[in-house]
Amino acid sequence: MMSTKPITITVDEGVHAYVQAQVEAGRVRSVSAFFNEAAQHRMETERQADLAWRHAVEKAHQDPEVVERAARRARKAREILNAR
Repeated sequence: MMSTKPITITVDEGVHAYVQAQVEAGRVRSVSAFFNEAAQHRMETERQADLAWRHAVEKAHQDPEVVERAARRARKAREILNAR
């Protein structure tokens, strides 16, 4: 079992009411469990998005035309930014 760390958070009243209703309905065992699950879901979603992005970049780097097009766009962006 992972160790836990107590924290204090402030949430909107509507969020609190929803979470409390979930606990009372037995859909989640506690308010802490609800927020733990929500945070873990967010962490996993972001991890998957990062992996998908890395995969897309790796795939793009395998195509010399894509690499050259990206380099041209980067040069153009630098020109625009330096012109200001």
